[in-house]
Amino acid sequence: MSIFFYKRPDYVAKPPGPLNVSDCQKYVERTMSSKSSIPPELSFENVIQDKTLPPCSLQDFMDYLVYVTYDAENLQFYLWLEDYTRRFAAAPVSETCLSPECNVHETTRSFTTATEVGPRMPQKNYSSTIVLRDLGFGNSNNASLSSRAPLSSLAVSCSTLDKASMSSQGPLGSSTVSSSRVQELTIAEANAQVGLLWQSFTIQPFRTEISRIIAHYIVAGSPRELNLSHKDRTALLHALHHTTHPSAFAVVRSMVELTLSGQSHPNFIRWSICNGNKPRIIFLRSLAIFNVAMGFVVATVLTLSTAARWYRILAALLWWFGVLNLVAAYKGFCVFLHRLHSRNLRPWQVSDDQTLSPYLSDDDEATIAVSENYPHSRRSNWSVKMETFGCANRFGREAWVDTYHKKLLLRKVFDKQVSVKGQEKGVTFMQNKIMLQAEAWATLVTIVLTATFTAMPKGKFF
Repeated sequence: MSIFFYKRPDYVAKPPGPLNVSDCQKYVERTMSSKSSIPPELSFENVIQDKTLPPCSLQDFMDYLVYVTYDAENLQFYLWLEDYTRRFAAAPVSETCLSPECNVHETTRSFTTATEVGPRMPQKNYSSTIVLRDLGFGNSNNASLSSRAPLSSLAVSCSTLDKASMSSQGPLGSSTVSSSRVQELTIAEANAQVGLLWQSFTIQPFRTEISRIIAHYIVAGSPRELNLSHKDRTALLHALHHTTHPSAFAVVRSMVELTLSGQSHPNFIRWSICNGNKPRIIFLRSLAIFNVAMGFVVATVLTLSTAARWYRILAALLWWFGVLNLVAAYKGFCVFLHRLHSRNLRPWQVSDDQTLSPYLSDDDEATIAVSENYPHSRRSNWSVKMETFGCANRFGREAWVDTYHKKLLLRKVFDKQVSVKGQEKGVTFMQNKIMLQAEAWATLVTIVLTATFTAMPKGKFF
């Protein structure tokens, strides 16, 4: 009987407001009930370590967070922190000894005391003329603006210039100098806002990298700002002001990891099971309801007529196909695509002028069957925000957006498909269970309805 009540992973809603430890703990508690519905090979650890195949690979997880839930900064920051922790542990002791381990509780008490009784740091008037001159935008004498540039604009400028500095040829190029200058202004104002009265220790290892992380993820208004409360953001800035040790991120790391594993990952697995796009699923639900309704019409007409009652069995075909597609579509699943061993491409994976598929061709299936990990050379090449430092996670200007919105509804229903013969076996396992569940319910409902109408006497109205 378990096949009748099989459930895919439950949807975990995101509470409003910034991240906090209590909500993150609730994520884990809510997902424990649906943990058994996620195969072990699709665990959070395997996805993060990129040991899974499409549609549940790490790149697919990033796509989901960028294009569906709009919180990819959590995964981007977490991947960087995991790598940073490994690199810090492998650094020479002569360098890491300059960054002592951080005691989060002591840091929290120290910044609370400093903000309550300590003197406020006078805010420097970083005028926009200084920023424009440092960025090289013409003569500063012609600038008439005297108001201080907002912190968010400085952070965005820092992000833009970081990309330019990474692509510059010379290590001492003007773009690199300008990027560093704006980054310093951003961090200086952020430190002033939380009451930090001195400059951080620049001799500590990875200090430049930590400064870039602050400008990209921590500062309010930064391109990939983490959804932190003011208290947690201030505590983190104070901790990073004293040390570059990974323990400074302990609280934020815990919240981000629990959010990814307890909320984002189960929802991602739930979303990955769906093999049809939204227009197709809505079309299938409508078609299923029409089939069920037509089954009742046929059965009712034959019951009220003088025809033999065995003709009423013809309505069973309509009921069976209707209930089958209705149960499957309720879980975002298309029976026809499953029978064809294919699935709809995501809107960002395909455009009219090029097909960008994350799946393997038929010639590659033998290769993937014997390989332990999905080879990097076979990954998709569409735009994915996998880099640590870059622009904000916005996709409104990507080419596929306008193309998809202009596409006719009928074309969306019958959008391009791709073979799933080489997809993750855990996804295939869950899809097969949903298919068996739909068939079981369709058979049970059809038998009950057919037996009920067949047992009724003739109406003999015509």
